[in-house]
Amino acid sequence: MNGKSLMMLGLAVGFGLIAMLLTRQMLAQEPAKVEEVQDVLVAARDLKEEEVLKPDAVKVIRMAKSAVPVGAYSAPKDVEERWIRTVLLEGDVVIEKKLGPKGTPPGLVANIPKGMRAFAIDVTEQSGVSGFILPGHHVDVVRYETEQKGQRGETILQNILVLASGQVFTRAEERSLTNRTVTLALTPEQVDTLVAARAKGQLSLALRGVNDHDVVDRPKPQAAPSEAEDPRWKVAEEKRVKLERELADLKASLAAKAAAPAPAPAPPPPPPARPPMRHVHIYRGGRAPDRIPLNGVAAAEPVARRPEPIPGLEAIDLPGRVVPVGAGPQAEAAALIRQADGSARPGS
Repeated sequence: MNGKSLMMLGLAVGFGLIAMLLTRQMLAQEPAKVEEVQDVLVAARDLKEEEVLKPDAVKVIRMAKSAVPVGAYSAPKDVEERWIRTVLLEGDVVIEKKLGPKGTPPGLVANIPKGMRAFAIDVTEQSGVSGFILPGHHVDVVRYETEQKGQRGETILQNILVLASGQVFTRAEERSLTNRTVTLALTPEQVDTLVAARAKGQLSLALRGVNDHDVVDRPKPQAAPSEAEDPRWKVAEEKRVKLERELADLKASLAAKAAAPAPAPAPPPPPPARPPMRHVHIYRGGRAPDRIPLNGVAAAEPVARRPEPIPGLEAIDLPGRVVPVGAGPQAEAAALIRQADGSARPGS
């Protein structure tokens, strides 16, 4: 072995000794640190939701202070008559967030966050995601409505906490629940929004993932064009106004006719005029003629004088007729009527 190798070996041994001495000195100077511990309350067995804590349900263990979670208890008397909000396994630390509010009974009312309202909506198998919406999940509320130009869906609420599914407000296991209602935790303003939306159309729920709590900004849907902007609606509106005006005029005309007084009845037709009376004048010699009506009744006009019959004259031969003499006015008139009737018959 040459001198150079011996020198390198000597240096290495020297540096090793120096490092060992320095390390021993540093360890001797630092006092040994003892980690602090404290009493912590843990579950003595598996605890179900809404189970009221009894002295035998919890126990006290010692745990490093640095490992104790925030809100832990150290004595059983601190959790007396409190109830479990979420499932606790044996050995889990009992903390404030896992217990129901002090002085409240187990149930839905105790699960409603401060300042929130419980609001239930109707769901079907389709709108309720086949029953997989369970208490503690978060959902989006979608409104579905039918318009004149088609159908439209709009997300009106996002990241909403589910308080209960039907009458179940605890989630003992991950399984679907067939219910007709889902209860949500809403602010008073969200309640107003949901009531107005439910009156306009159907509501559906969209289930969110476990760690998905982001609120997505969505552009508001454009409003459908008004009827006044559509020329077809304008023409239809003009026709409707015209028909309404004509109908109003017709109603006014009928009302005026109904209110007018009834016309006076027409006077009865005059009786038919009697045909002129036909008369026969009988001449007897130089006397004044006798005027005899053809109906057999003598005229009412007086006769000045009646001439005496001419001896030996039985009748007067007039053109077309023979008038008897001396039989009296009635007999003479009857004879004339018979002659007139006989001349009027065919072949007479």
